[in-house]
Amino acid sequence: MKVALVSGTWTEGKCGVGDYARQLSNALEHKGIQVDRIAMDDWSIFNAGRYRAALRQSAPDIVHVQYPSIGYKRSLLPATTGYLKLDCPTVITLHEFQIYRSYWRFVFAPIALKMAARVFSRTEELDRFAKSYPTRKGQDHIIPIGSNIPKADGVERRRSSVAYFGLFWPGKGLEDFITFAELAKKAGIDPASLSVIGAPVAGKEAFLDHIRSKAEEIGFALHIDLPASEVARQLAAHEFAYLPFPSGADERRGSMAAALVNGCTLVTRYGDATPDWIRQNSLQADTPEQAADLLFGQGVSEDSLKELRGRASQIADRFDWSTIAQKHVALYEDILRTRASG
Repeated sequence: MKVALVSGTWTEGKCGVGDYARQLSNALEHKGIQVDRIAMDDWSIFNAGRYRAALRQSAPDIVHVQYPSIGYKRSLLPATTGYLKLDCPTVITLHEFQIYRSYWRFVFAPIALKMAARVFSRTEELDRFAKSYPTRKGQDHIIPIGSNIPKADGVERRRSSVAYFGLFWPGKGLEDFITFAELAKKAGIDPASLSVIGAPVAGKEAFLDHIRSKAEEIGFALHIDLPASEVARQLAAHEFAYLPFPSGADERRGSMAAALVNGCTLVTRYGDATPDWIRQNSLQADTPEQAADLLFGQGVSEDSLKELRGRASQIADRFDWSTIAQKHVALYEDILRTRASG
């Protein structure tokens, strides 16, 4: 089987959707799928002929579009792929839908009408799309995102150690981890058992300087801009990951995926979009004070922790790229069977 995988960018680190497309491409190839990476330097609607020619030249069995992506800018061209009169079905993965205001959602009408299938990473996005387009055509599927951080093997896990992983960006939860670290130190916990792992963000240098200052003041370990393999080893060395997402944990959280893949017990905040499977396989802490009580007080029993650890490998499989690729292959095969029988 040959798949033409379309993304606005393929450059590592430039766009989260591009990183996803690259990982999916590699995983599909490991499954024996031939993947043609489709790229253009200008996605203007005026280049529709060039785009159609590139897809026809690829001659795939399936076209799979990743949308939106930074590389597309505001172009509607990728959303209209189903109208290009290709000789094969088109699938699209919608990485974001809810962020678009209602007056922009006309962009998604072609996606609702001319795609063989739509893939969403979380239930909430699918439900919102279904409500917006009740007469849509084609299949709808949920396939969780994978972890861009690999799984580290052979790492000794330090008991009662706690990690935070994410971008150094204000308002994303790192401030709560700092408060948690201060509470831990006041409670007599060795701050060296706590780690902040992350990457700097252009334009947010002052915030990174603040985190550096707090690391020196409190004494927690600070790991900046590590390669993915070393991020994996650092996460795998910690028993817990405290990730206090302001709007709550859900399937789109890449930092959560990385922590779960590497066997950390998740401590997090729940929100309206937090699915049952996350609630059943994590510890809830709405505030840093609750997190400190859970991990350093009497907030959780050892039996509960053992039960969570026992399900860790099963949860990690949700974010494994081999598992995700196999779900895509099954979807492609089903679409081609349906087309052949129709």
